[in-house]
Amino acid sequence: MEHRTVQATKADAGSASSVADFLEKWPWFHTLSEELRKMTLETSLELTVPASEYVARAGEPSSYWYGVISGHLQMYIVGPAGDETTLYYLREGEWCGDGSLLKRELMQYDLRSLTSAHLCLIPASSFNILRSSSIEFSNFLCDVMNARMGEFVGMLVASRLLGPEKRVAKALLMLAKNGQEEDLRLSIHQHDLALICGLSRQRVNMALASFKQDGIVRTEGTKGYLIVHIQRLRSYIGTTDC
Repeated sequence: MEHRTVQATKADAGSASSVADFLEKWPWFHTLSEELRKMTLETSLELTVPASEYVARAGEPSSYWYGVISGHLQMYIVGPAGDETTLYYLREGEWCGDGSLLKRELMQYDLRSLTSAHLCLIPASSFNILRSSSIEFSNFLCDVMNARMGEFVGMLVASRLLGPEKRVAKALLMLAKNGQEEDLRLSIHQHDLALICGLSRQRVNMALASFKQDGIVRTEGTKGYLIVHIQRLRSYIGTTDC
């Protein structure tokens, strides 16, 4: 399938409110001066993408800080032989692109929508002003990068030390992060889950079949959405962490 990069647009009157609502959720935004809040709102862009579209490409200039209003994104790299390695899976309420902006370098990975997604894009110029003007914003960036590093370490440990079933279980728990429902629906294809786990699709299917027998997951609907029983999944992994 051919993928294309979707272009961001200035939020119109209707969608601007959703971008504003998204920014209003963050404590750092409320600590900004009136001038900085106005600048952030006026320069932020909106991007709505269907599934399987590129949001940004490796080797392109780092132009935005990306906030996920809704949907799911995949950060990944492509090896010389064309094989994909997933670096991170972005969920609603998460941000990315900060590392490349801070280092003023080209994008080091591809950013692609796994589901339809609604994004808030803060331009690099506004990002740099916020970083140099707001301690609270800078502290938030540290928290974002620290949390992401923790996820990276967890994925690395899983790929080196855990068997296939535990790797799939850890990936499912990462996808369900912050989910409070007892049964959580994950809108992800098994092919994409295999990429996140670093396993073949066949091996992931075997693990899911085992989980279904244990009541950890089930499928629902014609599209085969995965319904994950969070507590059983956590018990299987042997952790109470989210």
